[in-house]
Amino acid sequence: LLMILKEMSLPKPAGLVLISPWVDSTCAGKSWTTNQGLDYLPGLSFEDPFHPTRLFYAAGTPFSKSMHEELKCPLVSPIFGDLSGMPPMLIQMGEYELLSDDIHAFAAKAKQQNSHNPGAVQVEVYSKMPHVFVIFDFMDEAQQAFASFGRFVRAVFGN
Repeated sequence: LLMILKEMSLPKPAGLVLISPWVDSTCAGKSWTTNQGLDYLPGLSFEDPFHPTRLFYAAGTPFSKSMHEELKCPLVSPIFGDLSGMPPMLIQMGEYELLSDDIHAFAAKAKQQNSHNPGAVQVEVYSKMPHVFVIFDFMDEAQQAFASFGRFVRAVFGN
């Protein structure tokens, strides 16, 4: 959405909070393999109709190399887009996520492309936590993440 707003020169939000963002639908990071069994997301092959990407893209169709290339569209996988000029962002993630490496790569690219604005990209990695761990609001880590979320929003809006 932000890339569309930017492309159309429309107003962008003052800031972003990304919680366990799925930024690469090609699932290129090694953590899709190394964190299997640590996260509750299924680490399936693209040929499997229950692979997370296949649930929304070409379900029931044999997966092909050209389909894999289509997943690199920045509107589907923001990691492949121009991340410059983005508003300040807070990225929260769990250490054990299958998406971990993809999120780290996205954050690094966002920091690099916004290097004129140090601190514009903040990343918080919560130890031993799975994908979207904040839904487990009874956990201390989730409560810490929400508190940080609140501090970030107040800082962005100056309250």
